[in-house]
Amino acid sequence: MAITDEIPKSRITLTYRIPQGVEQKEVNLPFRLLVLGDLSAGTSKDQKLEFDKRQIRRLDGKNLNKVMADMDMSIEATVPNRIDPKNSETLQVKLPVTSMQSFSPAEVAQNVPKIKALLLLKKLLLEAQANIDNSKDFRKILRALAQEGNKQAADELQKQFESYDSFKLPPGRADDAGASEPSGT
Repeated sequence: MAITDEIPKSRITLTYRIPQGVEQKEVNLPFRLLVLGDLSAGTSKDQKLEFDKRQIRRLDGKNLNKVMADMDMSIEATVPNRIDPKNSETLQVKLPVTSMQSFSPAEVAQNVPKIKALLLLKKLLLEAQANIDNSKDFRKILRALAQEGNKQAADELQKQFESYDSFKLPPGRADDAGASEPSGT
């Protein structure tokens, strides 16, 4: 017998006895459960419909992501602002829920604009570091900017980066990161 044909003992099985002449025949009945509730916290598109016009959604264990996408749900929350606490202590977040993958850290980061901007900045910095490591010409240009004679060019470049001042680590985070590294003494 195949493993999928075996029914675990923890699963509910219902049997119905049908009289067939002198003998009784047992028929296994499927266990069906109807759950009524607002599982979307009021954000589902079904909320706009009258109760009797709403469709019954079937969950069979394989179509959860499809049902979640069809419901068009979202989560709205107020979270502590750890990116830029000087501007505001809290951050309003609205996350669309299209599948179970919507709860993964990468997906959440893509739906919060400030975190998405920080991830883009990280990507750009990694690309710049790779260009510095791989290009002699680029290193020469940076060395020329760093020399004392080019103080004005370096100041102009620094002014261009002032718009990114809000993309800093929260206070204390940089110190914690440095403290965890082993010292060379």
